[in-house]
Amino acid sequence: MKVTEDFVINRPYDLTGEDLMAIEEASPVEKDKGDWEKKCLDGFKGRFRRDMLPKQNYRCAYCRLELHTNEVTPEIEHIVPKNLKPNWMYEPFNLCLSCKLCNTKKGHRKKTLVDESVEELPHDAKAYKLIHPHLDKYSENIEFIGDILYRGISDKGRYTIWLCELNRYEVAAARAMELIKQGVIDETRTILMLTDEDNQKLVDDLDEFLEDIKNRIRTYKMENGIG
Repeated sequence: MKVTEDFVINRPYDLTGEDLMAIEEASPVEKDKGDWEKKCLDGFKGRFRRDMLPKQNYRCAYCRLELHTNEVTPEIEHIVPKNLKPNWMYEPFNLCLSCKLCNTKKGHRKKTLVDESVEELPHDAKAYKLIHPHLDKYSENIEFIGDILYRGISDKGRYTIWLCELNRYEVAAARAMELIKQGVIDETRTILMLTDEDNQKLVDDLDEFLEDIKNRIRTYKMENGIG
């Protein structure tokens, strides 16, 4: 089985009247990044998550791993960080859902715009250095090796892998476990694929990965009574 992510968000979230009132309450004069944490925005954030989850196939916009909503609340991610462009903080076109790790690794200091001096939110894919989930088809920028590892096939793809550190071994292990649980691949194939010389450079700390995946598989087998 070859995993191909044709993901792109086809339509941004539509702000409701309630959302607009909440935004006005949170930022009555000028928008400040600290306004994002105000309690009055909880309803807006909840509606945004409920709308975007199916649009993103319940997966993170960057690593495309499943967002387990019963375990942790998906992060509302500002594609262009709110500390850089607070005026775009509530713009649905600048928002998506991500897992906590990608949101943290991407951070707010790394560059996402080609020209950070622009004042209007760009709707042109060429204005962004990373894969923009509302503009760029994932599969045209990143391909999966062995359905587990990420390899950039465009400048945007390579930049997004660097930006969100998608080559960290925890991501590779999580992707491998998803496929093992689905019965798509087995432990032996996973380890052989990762120890291939051409693939080793696609994941940081191969030894940590191998130890991690072995421990995850061992735990999974014990929990499910698999010999």
